[in-house]
Amino acid sequence: MSQSSSTHSASSSPSQLDLNGFHDLSLRELAGCEECDTVYRKVPLELGERAYCVCCGAELYRQSKSFTVLLALVITALIVFVIANSFPIVKIELQGNDSQTTLLGSAWAMFHADRALVGILILITTFIVPLIDMLLLIYVLSSISIFKTKPRYLVIALRTIFLFRTWGMIEVFLIGVLVTLVKLKGMVVVIPEVALWAFAVLSVLLVYIVSVKVKDIWNEIDRCLL
Repeated sequence: MSQSSSTHSASSSPSQLDLNGFHDLSLRELAGCEECDTVYRKVPLELGERAYCVCCGAELYRQSKSFTVLLALVITALIVFVIANSFPIVKIELQGNDSQTTLLGSAWAMFHADRALVGILILITTFIVPLIDMLLLIYVLSSISIFKTKPRYLVIALRTIFLFRTWGMIEVFLIGVLVTLVKLKGMVVVIPEVALWAFAVLSVLLVYIVSVKVKDIWNEIDRCLL
């Protein structure tokens, strides 16, 4: 991958850096390694290419897809998210009786079973955090790609996205549901409902969306608003 030739030794202290070539550059033209603090001058990348630190091998930045494509994916994920939370996940039949519930219904059941902590974790990691993440991304991406303006609360929005991404665990919830269904298969009749497939699609979409780092969004904002 393309990397800048203007590199410094990872062992050099800030006072030892040769800054003669940097005083005429703006911060937008520089990239710093988050792992070893080495500073590079950015070079143009092709779509899909990534720049790596020559000192420690960490990723510096990448050329991501346009905000329009990412915005379309986030809106699609939000629609799928609404579907996943509006329909039952599975239907279980046992001796003529059937039971079904939604994601929010399962969290509410935890409260009724005196497991409030589990219910709170389900709500936070599979509903509140992903929803806020997608809404904030739509707010940022639509302002940049459609209205061509920097959002008023851009810094707060991106910092919230960066913080919340650690707590989004829809894919973990999906794996837990699938493991439970496999264990129940021999005892009851399990019928997958619409929400289960919706969560599967949502997990794939979110994996791609989360792969676009907040740092890459910052870089693309700088490029779009120059």
